[in-house]
Amino acid sequence: MRNASRHVFRVSCAVSAIAITIFGTAACVSAQVASAAPAAAPAFEVATIKPAAPFDPKVFGPHISATRATYTYLTLRNLIEEAYQVKPPQVAGPKLIDSEHYDIVATIPEGAAKADADKMLQALLKERFKLVFHIENREQQVYALVVGKNGAKLKPSPPDSPESDPDAPLKPGESYIGNTKTKIVKNPDGSSTMDMGKRGTVTYRVDMESNTRHEERSKMTMAELVVMLPIYMGAGAYEKYTVVDETGLKGNYQVAMDYPMPGRPASDDSASDPEGAGALTRSLDALGLKLELRKVPTDVYVIDHVEKPSDN
Repeated sequence: MRNASRHVFRVSCAVSAIAITIFGTAACVSAQVASAAPAAAPAFEVATIKPAAPFDPKVFGPHISATRATYTYLTLRNLIEEAYQVKPPQVAGPKLIDSEHYDIVATIPEGAAKADADKMLQALLKERFKLVFHIENREQQVYALVVGKNGAKLKPSPPDSPESDPDAPLKPGESYIGNTKTKIVKNPDGSSTMDMGKRGTVTYRVDMESNTRHEERSKMTMAELVVMLPIYMGAGAYEKYTVVDETGLKGNYQVAMDYPMPGRPASDDSASDPEGAGALTRSLDALGLKLELRKVPTDVYVIDHVEKPSDN
């Protein structure tokens, strides 16, 4: 699985916050036009592409190992985000990129670097989806995460504890997330805690009355927080907004957030809040942070041609 800074997929109404927490999206980087890729670019040894099976939050998203890459219940937009490490507002194209979901299972060649999976996915998109695009610099609205007027109120993360053995037998109440070795345990108060190894722990619970989710992370950077904030904003925000870090804060912090459940409208609506996410705004205020809407020039990947995937 990707680390918390890698959240590159589109959040649909069905997506659970567990999947979002694990497979989060990453910061934008530049890439070359599809038709200009070098001939010797890394490629998967073999790949199967099928219409997606019914949504399952336990396996949703990209999963990369040394020998295999799987992309489960992802749209073409999601796949482009993953391949080129861009965010949803940076991809412009026909309805096809959002209308279909796919399951992809690909074999990474022996001796190839796991880090080259993105380049292999680029090659697959060009070959099987006939993807061609160009890059335009457009002015887009973004949210800047800044420190509030009274200063930051963040608590540093505690020292790292010894990592648990991922191969140790499951204890009572523990289970794995999908086909990963990430362990999750149900707590007596109804919350659940995920052990993210070197990335700390994530404890969460859902309040159905307020239609919000409470999440506590023991270890989070501001770079990771800005990746998650468009998801925290509520339905539709992930596709429309990018958040950039302008706090100047370095290091790891303990972060507690309340936010509307993904894909569902927030019950606490306020015109002054991003996407009406009043709970999220209050959480940021408690951390001494706030969001400011700005316009900045952004690279947008404009799709010139794409097709449904060729046969396996």
